[in-house]
Amino acid sequence: MSTYDALRKFAPDASQIVRYVYFKSLARAEQELSPIKYKLAPLGEIGRGFFDAIKGVYVAAKERDKASLFMKLYRHGDPKEILELAEKFKNEAFRSTIDDYERGFLICWEIMLATLSSLKQEYPDYPLKDEQQQQQPSQSKTEDEVYEVAPRKKAKNKDKSKSKNTKG
Repeated sequence: MSTYDALRKFAPDASQIVRYVYFKSLARAEQELSPIKYKLAPLGEIGRGFFDAIKGVYVAAKERDKASLFMKLYRHGDPKEILELAEKFKNEAFRSTIDDYERGFLICWEIMLATLSSLKQEYPDYPLKDEQQQQQPSQSKTEDEVYEVAPRKKAKNKDKSKSKNTKG
C-alpha cells in the first residue's frame, strides 16, 4: 500500500473537520481532533504532518486568522481555483525531495481543499453569513437606535439611585 493510499483512509476525517469549520461548529471540530491524532500516530512523521494540517485549519478558524491560507480561501476563494490549488498540493506531495512530514501535510491539504471547494459550490454564501448579518443592522439604524437608547436610560437611572444612596 502506498503512502498516499494509507493517508486516503483518513480523508473522511479531514473532510469532516473542514465541514465543521465551514459551518462554524468549532466545538465539534475540537472534539474530533484527539481521536484523529490517535488514529494517525502509528504512521509516524507522515501522520504527524497530516494531523498538523488538520489542526492548523481548526486553529486558524478558531482564532479567526484572516491572513491564513485556509481562511482566505474560505472567505473569498473561488471553488475552481481552490480545486486547482488542491491538485498542485497533491503533485507537490510526490516530489522526490520532500520528506514524510511534508508529504502528509500536503496530502491532507489536498483533501481539505477539495472538500472546501465542494462546500463552496453547494453553500457559496455561508462563509460570510455572519458578516452580512452584522452589516445589516448598521445600515438600518432607525428602529435599532430607538431600542438601544431605552436600556441606556435604565442604566443611568440605576447609577442615579446609587448616588442617592451614598448621599443619604
